[in-house]
Amino acid sequence: MKVAKSFGWEAAHRLPTHQGLCRNLHGHSYRMRVEMEGEPDEDGIVVDFQDIKKLVKPLVDKWDHSILVAESDAGLRELAGRLGDRLVVLPFETTAENLCRFVADYVVRHGATVLESRGIVSVRVRIHETETCFAEYETTLA
Repeated sequence: MKVAKSFGWEAAHRLPTHQGLCRNLHGHSYRMRVEMEGEPDEDGIVVDFQDIKKLVKPLVDKWDHSILVAESDAGLRELAGRLGDRLVVLPFETTAENLCRFVADYVVRHGATVLESRGIVSVRVRIHETETCFAEYETTLA
């Protein structure tokens, strides 16, 4: 059985090597769904929704109303620093695909105790940049 919790945040980013308009600084109303799969316990619960929230919300709070910037994007890092803007430096280009993989890995790393105790077999993350565009990544737990 699968259960999921949704999250949202506002953030700006750019993809400096992109050949289209996304190379320019722009913002998104990101929407994310974190899904976990496992068998329900004797009470019918796969994992408590509050456990998912406790695990993911600090990351979302850090990203909300910030500029997500790749470590390699020195120009944007310098500009945002001069402006005093809230900046989150990430070790990758800030594509929806990379954000999905990052969140899934984060959930597995920081939630290992909960995931193991609940017998979670997979974690799937879907991030929408817009209403019509999303990326999705799934990791299977051993």
